[in-house]
Amino acid sequence: MRTSGRTLQSRIVWTTTIASALAMAAMIGTVLLSLAAFTTTNIDRRLRDQVSAVSTTVRVAPDGTVTALETPNDAIDDTTWVYDRDGDLVEGPHVGPKVSAVADSLARVGTRTRVEKDERVYLAAPVEAAGQRQAVVVVKASREPYESTRNAVLIGLLALGVTVTAGSAAVAAWAVRRTLAPVESMVSRAEDWSEHDLDARFDATGTKDELAHLGRTLNVLLDRVAGALRTEQRLTAELAHELRTPLTAIRGEAELARMARLSPEADARLERVMALVDRMGTTIASLLAIARGDARAVARTTSTDLLAAVTDEGPRRDGVDIVLDHARIEVPAPLDLAARALSPLVENAVEHARSQVTIAVTATGRSLEIAVTDDGPGVGADDPQLLFESGRRGIGSAGAGLGLALARRVARSLGGDVGVTSAAQPTTFTLTLPRY
Repeated sequence: MRTSGRTLQSRIVWTTTIASALAMAAMIGTVLLSLAAFTTTNIDRRLRDQVSAVSTTVRVAPDGTVTALETPNDAIDDTTWVYDRDGDLVEGPHVGPKVSAVADSLARVGTRTRVEKDERVYLAAPVEAAGQRQAVVVVKASREPYESTRNAVLIGLLALGVTVTAGSAAVAAWAVRRTLAPVESMVSRAEDWSEHDLDARFDATGTKDELAHLGRTLNVLLDRVAGALRTEQRLTAELAHELRTPLTAIRGEAELARMARLSPEADARLERVMALVDRMGTTIASLLAIARGDARAVARTTSTDLLAAVTDEGPRRDGVDIVLDHARIEVPAPLDLAARALSPLVENAVEHARSQVTIAVTATGRSLEIAVTDDGPGVGADDPQLLFESGRRGIGSAGAGLGLALARRVARSLGGDVGVTSAAQPTTFTLTLPRY
């Protein structure tokens, strides 16, 4: 039985329910088999006693005439047949032809014979004198009273089985829920800490059970994670800070150079240098915001302003149109960080598109999705997730392979993500941001 996708609680409850149901089914089967064996034994004993009682009342005259004395129990007579040595009926009850036919078929037996037919059991035994068969006694018993008892017992056992199985499932669900409640509490607290407080830890309970051991282990893990994050944030902040000074100087030199009389080609190159410096400055600002934990600032923007910031200042290619499909939706993120997460997706789409890039903004529940689609040849990587590794570049790309990696990093710092939702025909990268 496949249980993938189910919670631990549901798996335990289902396992308990199935085990209880199988145990009750085995018990019911055992009881019914025992009851059937008891019924058969009881009927056979009753028939043997009845044959013995009737045989003592049979009298055979010297001329072979058979007579049966009155039995003290009339019920015996109602289920008893007496035949002479030739198989002729001497005495018998007034019953239906089917029952009489079965009794008549046993009128000439030479040994004790047992027959079952139509929920009735027949037992025939010869009455012998001087070693010769002188008469035959046939008796019958009905199974119907026993069947009624068996049906009543079966209904009772089924009701008991359902009650026990349901009770076991309910007890298992209650026990598992009570047992896993501390784990669920730890999970919710850990999620809250990951958002607001990396220094929080689980309280020491002083016990030695599994949950206390889990709490201690998670505390150690949280210490290591917090230490790694602080180290990364400090390194990122230091690198970003060290890069801002030379970038400022480069931009200043480019501006001074443009004041001189330059050829249009040289001026265009310096303008491109300044644009690249501004772009690098934006990247550094994003890294600093992530390092300081300011990615989820109170500042908000709208989808209209975000798309305008990305498309107005973004790259263009002759023959490639950018189509916007969106409504004005509030984005709970600073404009510069949201644009930094979206810009690499648009740049890649423009670079690889044949004729059109479509940017669609949709609100789905608690999330905002911005899908960037192009009609290019598609993602060449076997695993699209490899595109988000730092330094991973496409064939013929002039970039450093940091755009998509940084876009995902910024998006995740905002509580969202960036992923490939369609690798080809068309190619779609989607930026997801929380709405609340």
